[in-house]
Amino acid sequence: MTSGDLLPHTCPVKTAVSKAGGCSTRALRMDVWGLRLLMLMLAAGSIVGHGTCDAVQEHGGVRTSNSMVSAMFVFGDSVVDAGTNSYFPSLLQANYKPYGAQYFGKPTGRFTNGRTFADFFAEKIGLPFAEPYLKRKGKWSIMQGVNYASAGGGIFRVTNLEFKVIPLSDQILQFAQTKTSIEQTLKSTAAAKELFSKSLFLINIGTNDLVTYLFNPSLPIRDYLRNSMDALEDAVKQLYNAGGRKFMFLDVGPIGCVPAIVANARVEDGTCLESVNDLTKNYNTALEELVLEKLPGTFKGIHVIIGKLYETFDVMVNNASAYGFTEGVTACCGSGLYNAETQCGRPADLITNPPYNLCDNVDKYVFWDYFHPSERAYGIVADKLWNGVVNSLIKRQSFDVLALS
Repeated sequence: MTSGDLLPHTCPVKTAVSKAGGCSTRALRMDVWGLRLLMLMLAAGSIVGHGTCDAVQEHGGVRTSNSMVSAMFVFGDSVVDAGTNSYFPSLLQANYKPYGAQYFGKPTGRFTNGRTFADFFAEKIGLPFAEPYLKRKGKWSIMQGVNYASAGGGIFRVTNLEFKVIPLSDQILQFAQTKTSIEQTLKSTAAAKELFSKSLFLINIGTNDLVTYLFNPSLPIRDYLRNSMDALEDAVKQLYNAGGRKFMFLDVGPIGCVPAIVANARVEDGTCLESVNDLTKNYNTALEELVLEKLPGTFKGIHVIIGKLYETFDVMVNNASAYGFTEGVTACCGSGLYNAETQCGRPADLITNPPYNLCDNVDKYVFWDYFHPSERAYGIVADKLWNGVVNSLIKRQSFDVLALS
């Protein structure tokens, strides 16, 4: 049984879920059609917010990286997807207008109006945007990184399987093919392993699994989280064995605050669903213990960062003006309550949609569409990580140490 299945291998996690508890979903109130529509919409989604990371060096007042990151390999879902789903017949697409309009001037398959967090971080590191693994044309070098992330993808293979997405286990298999190609290019397994040891492995995944569990709690929450962490550990093990040593994880932001969840629960005052956020907190506790306690004790020489998204993103949504936003819950593009009951610009032949609304100034909106942040919100995330926002609740390795390690 692979790590992408619902019940992956059962090697024990000592403390990964020791603080995780149960949660209630009674705050969700929706009819059958509302649930079906929500699941279709949420299948593409994930949350992102602020993280924690120390500053890199400054030279002449200009912040630069130490140029010790050779490449960036990206795994996850729509928060970091560079357009993977556009290259196969997935039901979850963002390859039509107005996606991509503000930065690229055209749709790229990214679920936002421009760059994602992964793009911003690549810029700061000094690397080109990592292109989708499935991209078969154009000039780009796998030697500087590849993006395997798939909108709607999850830790488990069953997550959004009906929407034809790529789960984490298959993303890892794609990386194995990349590894073979790089070994052939360098004509040396050792040289490839050295390149991977200096590369950054960015992993952002889990939101889609939590949404699936929210509506179909097939296991006690402790068991589900343990299986989730086992599967993540298995993925890290495979990347580690290939030579990976530098890992950056992003935790899951407050799912109960995204427009689609709030709208479909018919919360008219725009407040977050704390029962849903409780589930997210439980997942993040398990992830924190896995990443910061178990992985360093299991894999010799591994270096890890965890981007703590939940708390500061919660502030961004509920105190939008502090970040220069005027809208914390209402999406820029879409229709219905909070512009979150249909997908922005979705072609009519896929689902019957009313005409969608498009805001005049997306930079005033935390969310671009029903589930995904705007480019400006992603940029704030990257800046917070890069500039070293300190979260006193968590010990973490700074980015400059990670880069130089």
